[in-house]
Amino acid sequence: MPPKLDQMTKKATRLSLSQPIQKKPFNKEPSRRQVKIAKPVDDNIGILSNEPVKPDDQLKLTDEELDELISNVLQVVEPTESTARVVYNYKDGAFIPYTNSFPFITLIELKSTLVHQLISDLRGNNNGTKLLEVKEETYQDKEDHATDMDENVEQIHEEVEEGESEGEGDFPNDERDGGDEIDEEKTSKPKAASDSDEEAPETIKEEFKTNTNLSTKQKCAPKKLMNQFNFFERCALTEEIILRDKEVQTTPPMKNDFCTYTTQWIIYDAYNEDYLKQQEEKEKEKKDKIVVHGSKKSTYKNKKYDVTEDQTEKSMLMAAKFLERIINLNAMDAIAQDFRYYEDPSDQFRGREGTLLPLWTMTYDKAHNLYVTDISWSPDYFDLFAVTLGTSQGHFPLIDSPSVGYVCLWSLKNPSYPEYINQTHCGAMCLDFHRDRGFLLAVGFHDGHLAVYNVSLPSKEAQYMTDSVNTKHMACVRQVVWAKDLPDGELNFYSISEDGTVCNWLLMQSEMSKTIIVTLILDIEPQITLGGKSETLIGRGTTIAFHPENNGIYLVGTNEGYIFKCNIEWSSYFMQKFKAHEMTICRIDYNKYDPNIYLSCSGDCTVKIWEDKSDVPLLIFDLLRSVSDVLWSPFSSTVFGVVTEDCDVVFYDLDADKYKHICCQPVQSDSQYELSKFAFNWRMPVIVVGSSKSTVITLKMSPNLRLVMKPPKKGKHYTTQMLELEKLHKALDSTREPDTLAIIADDETTDS
Repeated sequence: MPPKLDQMTKKATRLSLSQPIQKKPFNKEPSRRQVKIAKPVDDNIGILSNEPVKPDDQLKLTDEELDELISNVLQVVEPTESTARVVYNYKDGAFIPYTNSFPFITLIELKSTLVHQLISDLRGNNNGTKLLEVKEETYQDKEDHATDMDENVEQIHEEVEEGESEGEGDFPNDERDGGDEIDEEKTSKPKAASDSDEEAPETIKEEFKTNTNLSTKQKCAPKKLMNQFNFFERCALTEEIILRDKEVQTTPPMKNDFCTYTTQWIIYDAYNEDYLKQQEEKEKEKKDKIVVHGSKKSTYKNKKYDVTEDQTEKSMLMAAKFLERIINLNAMDAIAQDFRYYEDPSDQFRGREGTLLPLWTMTYDKAHNLYVTDISWSPDYFDLFAVTLGTSQGHFPLIDSPSVGYVCLWSLKNPSYPEYINQTHCGAMCLDFHRDRGFLLAVGFHDGHLAVYNVSLPSKEAQYMTDSVNTKHMACVRQVVWAKDLPDGELNFYSISEDGTVCNWLLMQSEMSKTIIVTLILDIEPQITLGGKSETLIGRGTTIAFHPENNGIYLVGTNEGYIFKCNIEWSSYFMQKFKAHEMTICRIDYNKYDPNIYLSCSGDCTVKIWEDKSDVPLLIFDLLRSVSDVLWSPFSSTVFGVVTEDCDVVFYDLDADKYKHICCQPVQSDSQYELSKFAFNWRMPVIVVGSSKSTVITLKMSPNLRLVMKPPKKGKHYTTQMLELEKLHKALDSTREPDTLAIIADDETTDS
């Protein structure tokens, strides 16, 4: 750089340092005098010049003014520290108070190798020469040090090996003294620098000399190893990860403009279409539920059965079953003909008495030690009925009950072998066919469990079954009755058990839902006292009968001889309760023509006819032997049948004689068998009687046991229902009190 230009730059820098910095005012117009800095051009030659352009009004200073030092003092003012400052702690997941012990924040910190010199030394005349001398000496010391290192490499290795053999850290005294001298010199560095400004370069020279005078042995000496059994672990804290939210903007969805013309009638039509669609969807849901619960062609969705049947084997079984039926019909052709067409002609000579014609006797040999506990005719096929085989109540205690039971379907077309056999885990006690879906069969067991079977499927597994202690009865189930389907198409049935509860079972898609309707509480003395506390007696339910016209009203018989009249809407209130018998009530049955008349039978050898809302029986029949079952006849309003344990089947006709039976016929030997249940066929004049040793006997009723009132050919027309109802009330009027006589309604009379 030319000396003239160098001198000009120095003066410019001094001038800039000497003038205080003036802040530019905010929001003020810029100065009108603007200086354009550009490279000057020589007018003679036209070449760019490096001389600065000076404005005409520039201040001219003397050399003394230029050499004068003007210092700028920077003052630090601490801002007021906020006291309620908090910081979010990611470890604890909460805000904690922030405490800063230092009033400053370090933004950047760099280590430098520059030599610190004061300004007074830089202003000296020989400062440039001194710095050059220091640099040259440092370079020479580095070169000498490198040569010494190369010459003494072998000597260093030998001394190191000797030191290792003698012991770690054993060095001569002079070396240790050298190390102490080094420490003293190191500590003396800041003192030399702080004594005076003029001695700073000399101290730098001494430092470099002392570094070069150190022996190579001391520089290359190995460090003493740390004792691995006595050390302090040093830990470092990592930086906290700062969570940041990253947002992404997606493309907006497509927008379409839609315009239409609407009126009141268009809106009305749209609402009608939507309403029709909703109705169709509801009908589809109902159909789907019906298909799930009871379609003959499709299996249930709640369970999957791995039933693999060979079509050849299935066709062979069907052919064998058809052949078996043909052989039985040929072998028992006379019985089949009597079943269809024979009517006992001797009834016209017996007055009102009748007889029973034995037809077939059916026995399942594998269950010869079991009793027929219940019988039910199929609502779809008049020649098909189902029986349950188990322990008859009162013959074996609960602990000695057999561990097997059977559900069998018999057909009058093949009396030699059951059409359907299903072995159960314990004794089957009761069953009932669904009235609309005859392939669904509800079964109650001796241990309190219940099950629903689909007899149309090849699989013998239950479609629904109670599987835990909380969902089953606590005692033997005595009777099950299907109820009317719910409005949404769900199936349900009721059960009565000896644990004293009447339960409603709702068939869901995968399970049975239990609802306790009522608990049979007996308010009698003395009550049971356990631990000083009185406990209420609970009646053991044995039979249940629903009102034919009002499905919400039902009658319950107990083991203690009580009859309860209940409503399904009341769980803690009984419409009527009275003592009906002295022993267990076996059956309660409503009359098929008048729902206000019902009868009951008991083990106290009596059969009683009751009228609704009355606790006094209209008629009492004493058979002098234990009664097992009783039912009203579906063909005549005044005829009912009774089965006794002495193997007698007894028929009474209230229209013929109120105190004497019209038929009493033994059907089996009383020394070998005991009759348990019987059932009327709903279409044919046939009854089925079940007994011990899994034996089922079919009997045909003579014409006198099923007399039906015929309307007169001339005069006013009356239906059979009206004639049968009039015949029943005429027979019972003589037994009623005068205030309770029934008045037969006439079409010509009107209610006042």
